[in-house]
Amino acid sequence: MPKATKFDPPRWFICTLSKSGFHNWDLCKEVGLWGIPTNGRNVGIPELKHGDGLIVYAATRGIKAFCEVVGEVRRPKDKQEAPWAGGVFRYGFIFPFRVVMEFDQPISTRFSSQKLQGTSITTSQLRRGFSSINTEDGKYLLSTLSTKKKD
Repeated sequence: MPKATKFDPPRWFICTLSKSGFHNWDLCKEVGLWGIPTNGRNVGIPELKHGDGLIVYAATRGIKAFCEVVGEVRRPKDKQEAPWAGGVFRYGFIFPFRVVMEFDQPISTRFSSQKLQGTSITTSQLRRGFSSINTEDGKYLLSTLSTKKKD
């Protein structure tokens, strides 16, 4: 049985890599941080806690990874903490994460009525770049897709 079945986060979020920003995934893993886009807007700190689950979705490609939040969300101090194009202006919050399960190639997903098939995750949530999702949806995707990953 895949190791991911022991991964049971209390809450789930979906993080989207844009079609043109797929290369940022390697940079995120290298620095161990995910940047939440705010585009300079003054928004509240996302309610994200250590132990929460993340689904990394690559636009037009599918699900790339399942991750776990391993620290608190905070504002980046400088460009080193927000090394992506747009830096601290575009990415108003960052948080540390660890990869729990990564697929060599994104697992293709289908949509039905503007929702990720089998879930209540909407295309609107994916376009935001970062969004909370129902715990049931996170568990469903982990359970369904963990069979596609070889140990």
